[in-house]
Amino acid sequence: METEQEELEALQKWWKENGRAVVIGLVLGLGGVFGWTTWQNHVETSAEQLSVAYQNMVDTAARNQHAEAVQKAEVIIIEHPGSEYAALAGLLGAKSALAAGQPGEAKRMLDTVIEDSDRTELRDIARMRKARVLLDEGAGDAGLAILEQVRTTAFAASVDELRGDILMGGGNAEAAAKAYDAALASLSLAPAMRARLQMKRDDLGYQKGDGVTQ
Repeated sequence: METEQEELEALQKWWKENGRAVVIGLVLGLGGVFGWTTWQNHVETSAEQLSVAYQNMVDTAARNQHAEAVQKAEVIIIEHPGSEYAALAGLLGAKSALAAGQPGEAKRMLDTVIEDSDRTELRDIARMRKARVLLDEGAGDAGLAILEQVRTTAFAASVDELRGDILMGGGNAEAAAKAYDAALASLSLAPAMRARLQMKRDDLGYQKGDGVTQ
């Protein structure tokens, strides 16, 4: 799904810009326990181990070895709870779980991100992905409730699009049209996303102002 790829690309860009700070932050609190030299060595060793473990999980998923990727994500989540690494592993692990036909495991991993991550944008990505899983399971109302909790303004158009998908899936075409209109009103849409949204909106057959109250 293109929206998923857009989110993943944004996440990868964020990781390239912030990954080093994340790694050091994970072990910074240990400075009071060890001596300076020992602490520096510990930081470097822990950072390297975390980076290798995460990259191994990413590479495993890229090879479509999704069941193994889920297991590797689980190890990171258990060993580094609440960390950015755990959140990223949860997001990508959930994607692999879906590819492996394990929607229950995907939802569990996404719940871990929602409950434990300190970063609002990562929690919100997890909420949006869980809403998609619920849509696929026919639990649209639960998906809509989760979308109400998304607070990252940069995701507003994606939230409106997903809301439209859920409403359309529930047979509420007029409400879906309103949601797509709200998404299309964003001035920062990428061309591919705007084209996709416009196609969905056109397929509904409503014209703005023609039975669609704003």
